Amino acid sequence: MNTIVVAMDDSTDSLTSLEFGQHLALQLGVQVKAVSVVPDQADVTSRSAILKARLDALRLDDIAVEVVAHHSVKDYLGGLASREDVGLCMMAHGRRPVPEMLIGSVTAGVVRRSQRPIFLCGPRYNSRAHKQVDVLAVCVDGSALSEKMLPFAAVLAKQLNARLQLLQVLDTSTARKPVSLNPADVAESAYLSELARRVGIDQALEVDWEVLHGDPADSIVNYLADSHNTMLAMTTHGRSGLSQVVAGSVSHEVVHEAPCPVAVLRP
Repeated sequence: MNTIVVAMDDSTDSLTSLEFGQHLALQLGVQVKAVSVVPDQADVTSRSAILKARLDALRLDDIAVEVVAHHSVKDYLGGLASREDVGLCMMAHGRRPVPEMLIGSVTAGVVRRSQRPIFLCGPRYNSRAHKQVDVLAVCVDGSALSEKMLPFAAVLAKQLNARLQLLQVLDTSTARKPVSLNPADVAESAYLSELARRVGIDQALEVDWEVLHGDPADSIVNYLADSHNTMLAMTTHGRSGLSQVVAGSVSHEVVHEAPCPVAVLRP
């Protein structure tokens, strides 16, 4: 990855993702540029003027801006994000409660098309608390799907010189009697400690882990509430339609509520 590309539209919200993209590029020691996609060649000039004026007002005139005419924003950005030399940052505009809208229909479409993680800033992203990445926390749940993020996260942690952490949530939403030693807790700890050991050996990294308890999305968001200089990484099924209500609701809820940037991958 030698370029951080920030996807921008004509909304002022996309300036938030530009700020994070600058932080990320600076930490990685790579260049950053803004890319905006319009449906027609006739729209290129006006979009360029809008973005240039906004960047000039913020004294960011040194950032290169490329406006591209393409019939599909999702296809173009998805293809761009799939390149190994590019890291794509986007703002998640989504609104609740429809899961597809939690990260916005365009962003969700880009995630579904990309072969690599997308760096997302949700509506509650706090740029003051997360100016760089010192901790890269990866959500796993014991499934092969969730572990697909680990190779990407390990490489990124090395590039950022960040600590790699594994997170798993033990869902305690179903009422049960408290016991002194819960077998599920032991199993979770054994899984995470072994996974951390294996990743540490395979990737030559120091890896720690943490087991959370409760509703998955709430537990992750609460864990991150007071975090600083952290990035969360997680996979999603990223399906469209009603199946996404079940399959993608946790990742979408986390993106919407998290104060830190979230790297999302649809394997």
